[in-house]
Amino acid sequence: MLSMSRVYITLLVISGLLISTIGATFSIFGLAKLFAGAALSVAVMAGALEFSKLVVAGFLYRYWGHINPVMRIYLSTAIIVLVGITSLGIFGYLSEAYQRSSLNMKTEQLKVRALNEENDRVLLEISEIQKFIAEVPRNRISKKFELQKEAEPRITALRKRSEKIYDEIKVLNETVLVTQTKVGPLVYVAETFSTDVDTVAKYLIFLFVSVFDPLAICIIFAWSLAIRLREKYRGNESRIASLAFVTPVDHRYKKTKRAS
Repeated sequence: MLSMSRVYITLLVISGLLISTIGATFSIFGLAKLFAGAALSVAVMAGALEFSKLVVAGFLYRYWGHINPVMRIYLSTAIIVLVGITSLGIFGYLSEAYQRSSLNMKTEQLKVRALNEENDRVLLEISEIQKFIAEVPRNRISKKFELQKEAEPRITALRKRSEKIYDEIKVLNETVLVTQTKVGPLVYVAETFSTDVDTVAKYLIFLFVSVFDPLAICIIFAWSLAIRLREKYRGNESRIASLAFVTPVDHRYKKTKRAS
């Protein structure tokens, strides 16, 4: 029967591999898009750095006391920098995915805005023509009828154009409504907090980025700790569980004294 420590070690390995692999994949695709001129080279480099980062993180935790201070500082700094690079790649990937899904909606919204502006110009022209005719003095009624007759075809054409614009806006609004279903939750959250969809998407991506890679590093540390505890208390693993909530288990490496 498997011991609980072995089960936890297995679960940590699986969760660590999942998060690390997914994060690395997102990061590699994101960095490749940022440096599209050398996408393959960047992908290979990023993949190698991602793998090395996880190995170095486990190595640092397990052999911290045995590493030269200068090397310790360099490796720690390298891990932090690589976490930043990975987070940047993930941010780029998720941002590009959001822009792809919201592009159609923004395009249709721009078309609706342009049609509304055109319709405003049409209605303004109709209003100006009618105002000009209305300003003709009453004692020049024949002139007024003449202007109305001359302006009638133009006004009719403008009204038809306005009706056509309204129909086009209606169709586009229906298209926007269908497109919004792809980013529907973001639209709802944006309306709840009285902000725009882009801002909500930006903060949501920041939340993903702040959790993804740091969590992978912490799982590596937890995995290394679980292995160290299992090695130290092999055959007496119940002590780890019994003291876990009241006393920190001593997992420090103790050098054995050499016999004189």
